[in-house]
Amino acid sequence: MSDGNGWWQEPDIEDEEGEQPQHQNQERGPEREPEQKPDPKPEPTPVIEISTPCWNCREPVAPRDPDCAACGRTRTHALLVCTDPCLELRHGPGPQPLALGRHPDWAPDTAALFADRPKVSRRHVSITVEPDGSAWAEEPPEGSHNGTFINGAKLMPGIRTPLRDGDQLRLGLRISITVRLYGPG
Repeated sequence: MSDGNGWWQEPDIEDEEGEQPQHQNQERGPEREPEQKPDPKPEPTPVIEISTPCWNCREPVAPRDPDCAACGRTRTHALLVCTDPCLELRHGPGPQPLALGRHPDWAPDTAALFADRPKVSRRHVSITVEPDGSAWAEEPPEGSHNGTFINGAKLMPGIRTPLRDGDQLRLGLRISITVRLYGPG
């Protein structure tokens, strides 16, 4: 539109949204990004305690409990696993060590299993688990006829030798047992 003096004047027309049209000579400020709201904090994941069976009586024991409520035994124990013959023995702290061998009085837990294996000595090794989670292997003072080995090293008779989680305990040349230790922490 002309005002008669040669000046052009744009009409005041509101667009459909009610905003004034932008003029070409009007300076525009920097474009502003829409404010983004910070991401909401994720909800904390609930802690789920899964009970595990007691190694001694198989009753459920919560992870926070140091002892089994049913039998009173500590969670600390050793698990001995052998594939040939199929064998899984658990032993915890206590006055009696776990004896491995063919002698029915000396090794009542394994004597029947090894009865038909002459390469397994009658008295091979005893396993002791301490309350702190440490485990020890010891050949009888008179030794074993076929030898006992930990990770390939022969045990000396009457010498208490530490066991570590994952050690390979071998009775003679044919029976290999994996040692798993479960203790505090």
